[in-house]
Amino acid sequence: MSVISHAPVTASAPPATPPATPRRSHIVRYYESDASLVSEVSQLVAAGLGAGQPAIVIATPAHRDALERRLNAQRVGVSEARRSKRYVPLDAAETLARITSDGWPDPVKFGEIVGGTVGRAAAVSPAGHVVAFGEMVALLWAEGRRDAAIRLEELWNELAKSHSFALLCAYPISAFGAHADAAQFASVSDLHGEVLPTEAFTDLGETVDRLRAVASLQQKAAALESELARRLTLEQELKAKVEQLADVDRRKDEFLAMLGHELRNPLAPVSAALEVMRLRADDPQRVGNAREVVERQIAHMTRLVDDLLDVSRITRGQIELRKEPIALAGLVERAVEVARPIIDERGHRLTLDLPGVPVTFEGDRSRLEQVLSNLLSNAAKYTDVGGRIWVQGFVDGDHLVLSVRDNGEGLAPDLRVRVFDLFVQGPDTRSMARGGLGLGLTLVRQLVQLHGGTVEALSDGPGTGSEFVVRLPYVPAIAATRGRAPRLDASGHGRRILVVDDNVDAAEALAELLREYGHSVRTAHGAGAGIAEALRSRPEIVLLDISMPDADGYEVASRLRAELTGTMLVALTGYGEKRHRERSRAAGFDHHLTKPVDTGALEKLLSRPN
Repeated sequence: MSVISHAPVTASAPPATPPATPRRSHIVRYYESDASLVSEVSQLVAAGLGAGQPAIVIATPAHRDALERRLNAQRVGVSEARRSKRYVPLDAAETLARITSDGWPDPVKFGEIVGGTVGRAAAVSPAGHVVAFGEMVALLWAEGRRDAAIRLEELWNELAKSHSFALLCAYPISAFGAHADAAQFASVSDLHGEVLPTEAFTDLGETVDRLRAVASLQQKAAALESELARRLTLEQELKAKVEQLADVDRRKDEFLAMLGHELRNPLAPVSAALEVMRLRADDPQRVGNAREVVERQIAHMTRLVDDLLDVSRITRGQIELRKEPIALAGLVERAVEVARPIIDERGHRLTLDLPGVPVTFEGDRSRLEQVLSNLLSNAAKYTDVGGRIWVQGFVDGDHLVLSVRDNGEGLAPDLRVRVFDLFVQGPDTRSMARGGLGLGLTLVRQLVQLHGGTVEALSDGPGTGSEFVVRLPYVPAIAATRGRAPRLDASGHGRRILVVDDNVDAAEALAELLREYGHSVRTAHGAGAGIAEALRSRPEIVLLDISMPDADGYEVASRLRAELTGTMLVALTGYGEKRHRERSRAAGFDHHLTKPVDTGALEKLLSRPN
C-alpha cells in the first residue's frame, strides 16, 4: 500500500477539472464499528512503521487514542516514531478547519498543509515510503456537507499527481442508509482506486462464503428496490388522496356555508308572512297570500332536508326502489308540477316533446319524479330570466330516454365532468344567488344508477346551454291509476285521536288541523302525560313523537301496546331512516311518518280501519 513520496507541493492551486483518475493507492473503507476501523488502521500503521515507512494519521481524538493503545499493545514504538517524525498524528477537525474557507476545501491551503505534511514525512525516510489514514471527509459527510467531502477526495487525487502515498479513507456505512444516498455513494466510490466493503464481508475467509454473502446481499438489494418502488407508488397514491380530500374538505366547507344560507333564507319570508297574517287577520286576501308564501317556503325547506337525507341513505345503501307501472306522460306532468314555481318565477318558456302514444314502464315513481324535477329545477336556476327549457321523452330500443335541455349558461369542460359530484356547483353560484346545496345532480346520478341507468351532461361550453340525458332500461308495463284518499270532513265520521308531542306548538297545530278534518282530538305534551291521557281516554289512534325528554316514544309505544287493544299507534317523528322504522315496528308502532307530515298521506292513513 505504500509508495515513494515526491517533494512537497507548491502553494499554487491544483487544477480543478477534469478530476484526476483515482490511483489504486487511494483506498476507501466502509465500516460498521469503530473497533473494526481502528483494528484495520493499526495494521496499516504497524506494517508501515515496522518497515521504516512514515505514517500520517488524520483522525478524531477518540480514534487516535484507540489506535495508539492498540499499537502499544502490539509493542510498536509509537513514542519513538513520533520523536523521529515517522509517526505524525493530526486532529481531523483542526486540520479540516485550517484547509477550508467558508466551509469549502481550499486547494491552496490543502496543498500547503496536507501536501506539506506528506512531503515532510516522506523526507525522513531514505526510501520515501508514506502511508496515511484520513477521516476529514467522514466529518464533512456527517455534518451534511457532502459536496465538500467529495471535493476533498478530489483534492487528494490531485495531490497524488505530485506525491506518492498510500491513503486509506473511511466512512461509516450508516451514513449511506437512505435510498437517496445511492448516487453519492457511487460518486465517493468512483473517486477511489480500491473500494473495501464493511467487515461483515471482509471477515469472511473463504471465497465460497464471500460469494454466498454477495448473492444474499443481491437478493436483499432486489427486495429493497421492489419495496422502495411499492412505497413510491403508495406515496404518490397517498399524495393524490390527500389532494382529493383537501378538495372535498374545501367543497364541504363551502357546502356548510351554503346550507346555512339556504336554511335561513326561507325563514325571512315565513316570518314576514306570519306578521302579515297577524296584522291583517281580517283581510282574507292578504291572509291567503301570506299562507301561500309560508306553504312554498316550507315545501322548499322540506326538499332541502329530504335531499340531505337521501344522499346519506343512498351512500349507505339504505334506499330500496318500489317499482310499479309508470305512465311517461304522468311522470313528466308531476315533475313539471314540482318544478313549476321556479320556472314561472324566472319566466321561462317550457316545451314538452313526448310520444303521441302512451308509454308505460317499470320504475320507482317518486324517485324518477325526483330525478326529472331536479333536472328541471337545475335548468331553471342556470338559465337567464325569460330563457327556454325543453323536455323530451322517447323510447330508443331497450332504453327509455329523458332529456332536459336549456339555453342557459352552459358548462365548462372541467365542470361537465364533475357536475354530478357531491357539493359541486357552478363557480358563480353565490354571486348569482342561484340557491341550492349542490346535491340535486348527485341525487339524480345515484337514483338513475339504482334503476340500472345512466345520466350524461352535454354542453358546448359556457354560454351555449346544456343538456342532461337520462337513459333507463325500458321495461314495458300497464299503467296503474292512483287515487287520492278522500278528505274527511266535519260530518261526524271522524276518529278519536291523541297527539303526543313535547313540542306544544307542533302538537296543538296538528290537533287543530285534524279537528278541521272532522276528528275528535286531544293533546298531551310529554311521555308521561301521553301515557296517562291514552289510558284515560282510550283513543282509536295515537300520533306519537319519538324524541321526548322524559322518555322516548319507543318506550311509550311499548307501554301503550301492552295496555291498549285495537289502538293504532303512529310514529310521527323527524327520524326516518330504515333503522328507526325497524325499531318503531319492534316497539309496537303500526305506522311510521316523518315530519313535516304529508297531509295527504296522513289523511289516507287515518281513513284505514284499525
